[in-house]
Amino acid sequence: MKHLKTMGILTLMMIASVQAFSQVEMGIQMGMGASTQADLGNICKNQELRCGINFGLLARYQTNEWLAIKSGPHYTQKGSQLDDPDETYRMNYLQLPVKAEFSSVLKQGNASRIFLAMGPYLATCLKAEYETGGLSADIKDEVNSTDVGWALELGFQLPVAGSKLLASLNYDMGFSEVFEMQEDIQNKTLSLNLGFLF
Repeated sequence: MKHLKTMGILTLMMIASVQAFSQVEMGIQMGMGASTQADLGNICKNQELRCGINFGLLARYQTNEWLAIKSGPHYTQKGSQLDDPDETYRMNYLQLPVKAEFSSVLKQGNASRIFLAMGPYLATCLKAEYETGGLSADIKDEVNSTDVGWALELGFQLPVAGSKLLASLNYDMGFSEVFEMQEDIQNKTLSLNLGFLF
């Protein structure tokens, strides 16, 4: 709860600061992803993928023609799913990334851009469940409340009806232990997202 309050305060501060910076753009984002839980050295475990959604707010501050800072709180579903034995771990987080975005125009005189963004994220666990054999149990007390990691994003920006459409491939690599009593298990999520800046 402490982490949730902290992220809420940071979000309000970010929104309140919009009036002070004319270059700040606000928007929304949403997407679908596949997540797993593996040790830090592994990018993923293909046999233990869990599909989930994400959605939230987006703010971007353009510092110059090629560099921007973007952030925004969003809800994201993580976890893993095993076929044998039949087990599913479901973790839902409120996540706040802070990324440096590097971009370039695709063609001179065209508003379309390609971008690469990266930076840390902080997430707080909202819900954690374990399911097997059709039965589920609350395991939030067994899961660390905070997830810290690194986010990477590669995508395109396209002009649409006076707004900006963002389409990107995202990868989040967690550095924090997922479980309190189990070592070398971190969250990993690959997602395809759409966003709109107004």
